[in-house]
Amino acid sequence: MDKLRELLHNTAALKQAGVRVGIPRENNVRKDGLEMGNAGLMQLHEYGGTVHVPERTGSITRRIRADGTFAYNGRFRKKGNFQSFHRIPAHTITIPERSIFRYTFHQNNYFRKEMAVRATAVLNGKITVEEAMTLVGSRIRTKLRQAFTDGHLQPNLPSTARSKGGKDTPLIDTRDMFQAITFITDIDGASK
Repeated sequence: MDKLRELLHNTAALKQAGVRVGIPRENNVRKDGLEMGNAGLMQLHEYGGTVHVPERTGSITRRIRADGTFAYNGRFRKKGNFQSFHRIPAHTITIPERSIFRYTFHQNNYFRKEMAVRATAVLNGKITVEEAMTLVGSRIRTKLRQAFTDGHLQPNLPSTARSKGGKDTPLIDTRDMFQAITFITDIDGASK
């Protein structure tokens, strides 16, 4: 009778349980201070769109030799001894669609199978509902993070790649969005 009671309890708990995967509020702040945050930037890349950049003043740093000529053929340097300020006009940046979430979920029937395996383990008393949801959430987060570097994303434009030191892989430069993706388990209808 105890086995039946445990099975009914676990079945009811599974019906109430769930996993939410994404970028929660506490992971939204970016290291670079971008106002839209990780979630807003992820949404912009997920569907593509445009961003209006207002006019601003920017600085350029170069290295000047003792004789007054520019070192490194006048190329910009992170560490230099000469800085000049310039007006950067307002402009619009077009971001192509670079889906992480939709791509991952459309490409993977894996998640349904994973959930079925974990639910079976719960019903057989091998793991708890919370352990099952944690395993599923962890696997989904791993698959989402793999989508950043699996090669399906449209590469950065050559000009963008040059500004990032030759890196043409998008969305991974600062790793802010990558690290911000996490999961929250819902057990008995309440977030854990």
